Amino acid sequence: AFLREDLPHLFDDQGIDRSRYAADVRFEDPITRYDSIDGYLFNIQLLRRLFDPEFVLHAVEQTGPAELTTRWTMAMKFKLLPWQPDLVFTGTSIMGIDLATRQFTSHKDTWDSIQDQEFLSAEGVRDLVRQLLPTAGLTPALDSPEYVVLKRTGDYEVRRYPDFLVAEARVGSRNAASSEGFNELAGFIFGGNASGERMEMTTPVFSGPSPSGRGGTMQFPLENKYADEAQVPASRDEGVQVKTEKGRVVAALRFSGIPLDSEVEAAEARLRQSLERDGLQAEPGFTLARYNEPTQLPPFKRNEVLVGLRDFALTVEG
Repeated sequence: AFLREDLPHLFDDQGIDRSRYAADVRFEDPITRYDSIDGYLFNIQLLRRLFDPEFVLHAVEQTGPAELTTRWTMAMKFKLLPWQPDLVFTGTSIMGIDLATRQFTSHKDTWDSIQDQEFLSAEGVRDLVRQLLPTAGLTPALDSPEYVVLKRTGDYEVRRYPDFLVAEARVGSRNAASSEGFNELAGFIFGGNASGERMEMTTPVFSGPSPSGRGGTMQFPLENKYADEAQVPASRDEGVQVKTEKGRVVAALRFSGIPLDSEVEAAEARLRQSLERDGLQAEPGFTLARYNEPTQLPPFKRNEVLVGLRDFALTVEG
């Protein structure tokens, strides 16, 4: 109960309760290591200033007579680089307890994205650097559907999306990389609606084959200021409708370059192979998400293939 109340304050002004940690608590993750509570708190403040982190606690379980394990997500933005890359880590913290003092004496973090969890392992350093580079895919500073990364592996992310609003155009093509429907949707958000309201562009553009088996769809997510469909101007084009995309859990595989049909098909195949390897149940169909304007250089484009998951459950074991 204490950790459920304390850890959400890890990166806010209140902070964690240092009295619950031994003076010589040992903290270690794949890239940092400290042997005191002062070093541990210094690391927390350093992350606050450089990375603007958001911490989500998913689960706390007792995993030994004197041990608790937590499962968490930490999302960060490195503000010192011009492109301000987003970094995401998911994993566990194994917390050792002195039963006499009831203080934490050790804190060992593991990351889901690597196998070698040792301090300064080559795999851990590569995982950090890969996320810092612009070739990880640049994300425009536009409204986008919010989601929580539940698990990030070396291949893909598992995300939970809540409900969000989209403008959708039904198209004849089942090829996700097609641009069919884009002009109709752009016309709708740039004033071609019943009230003549000009809306802001958002990201990403979603497209993919229709679940009905006939044709496909293209979607623009709508600005986050709209709370429900009633607040959105009606469409004047019968081919464009406003709808609520229901929240769900998906697996997402990111890739760069120009998303040609062959690249999209290959990305979907890689994702499904990874999900089968990890014992996750993938739903039929997929969605392509394209985040960037056409003028963005291909190596820096952020593209994703999303596949729905059935019966995904998150525990401290993953």
